[in-house]
Amino acid sequence: MTTDLKDLKESNEFLNLLLDNIDSAVLIADENFQIFQVNNFFLELFDSATESVVDKKFGAVSGCVHSITENMPCGETSECKNCVLRHSIMQTLLEKVPVDRVSLNRVFYINNRPVEKFMQFSTRFIKFHGRKMILVLIYDVTDLEIQKIELQKKQEQLDIDLAAAAEIQKSLLPDVVPTSGRMKMAWKFEPSGKIGGDIFNIHYPEKNKIGLYMLDVCGHGVSAALIAVAVSQFFTSKTNLLGEKSTIEAPGKVLCNLNQVFPFERFDSFFTIIYMTIDNLSGLLTYSCAGHPPPIIVHTDNNVEILDKHGSVIGAEKNQIYGQEQKQLHAGDKIVLYTDGILELCDKDGEFFGKKRFRQILETHGPKTPDQLVENIYSEAKTYCDGKEIDDDISILVVEYNGGP
Repeated sequence: MTTDLKDLKESNEFLNLLLDNIDSAVLIADENFQIFQVNNFFLELFDSATESVVDKKFGAVSGCVHSITENMPCGETSECKNCVLRHSIMQTLLEKVPVDRVSLNRVFYINNRPVEKFMQFSTRFIKFHGRKMILVLIYDVTDLEIQKIELQKKQEQLDIDLAAAAEIQKSLLPDVVPTSGRMKMAWKFEPSGKIGGDIFNIHYPEKNKIGLYMLDVCGHGVSAALIAVAVSQFFTSKTNLLGEKSTIEAPGKVLCNLNQVFPFERFDSFFTIIYMTIDNLSGLLTYSCAGHPPPIIVHTDNNVEILDKHGSVIGAEKNQIYGQEQKQLHAGDKIVLYTDGILELCDKDGEFFGKKRFRQILETHGPKTPDQLVENIYSEAKTYCDGKEIDDDISILVVEYNGGP
């Protein structure tokens, strides 16, 4: 045997070995989709024997649902005119234009059972035994597509669950807030996703006294929202707010109780919170803060007072003692509670909105109504970030004290 013939034989053996061991079906067919050659993977994919494949059309060999149910060969079924595989083969044969990775989703009868297959195929124009033929490569992506479908179903269910959770969370925000009388209030809440870790509300621990709290759980999403909901439930139970003599605990003591109920090792998270009470008649404000951005009083003379007494975040230190401070409110004073989501909004250059700009807004718009002030804070902050998607929840609560009886 000459060297050239030996090399050719070895090359053919290599090609046959390669074709029979790749994980793609390979076939050679004419314009009528009559098969002339296939590899082993094709036989495995459609559970066929070699002798039953050659010189037969693709529909019968593969078990194409249209060919089997109508008992017609390729090219003669009612659906052949819509067949993307047939269309691609004719395009390649007539125009000699290759086709790459076209999707083919169809039912095939394999072992006499209908099986849905998700495939992709590529076509190439070739000459085989002196005739114009088409080389077709078929990739079985059924397992991958089924996984995608299952993931999509799970994602759709998750979206439904998240939407429901978001509605539950919204229901825990202030429902009806006073807009007249001794107190006027307004608020704004925008989560970074469908649900967030911010929550705030108003409650009435005693006659002629209101309680306000705002918290920010570290992180986002479901786990943060669940902790926020749990804290909200803490404040709906008077048991958690009562002392040994069945009197309402002071804000500092309430935060100490919270710290005992929500240790880091139990929830693997921590949160900041501001809690305060306001006496409707006297205007006495009492507050305690656990690592939260300090509340601000905007006085009627536009003087901005920052209430900066605070302890560490809830859950960080087991035996943390939280102190408290009192301030005397006067008619027209406004209390502003917020989370750091608004301070950490960034412009296109990555610069934070920050405390300075926030304070300037309060000094400029302080005399306005709570509704107007909240809207000014929110709109100017959002304008600053120029439509950029927010990375953290935004919460704003403004309370105006309107004096005694």
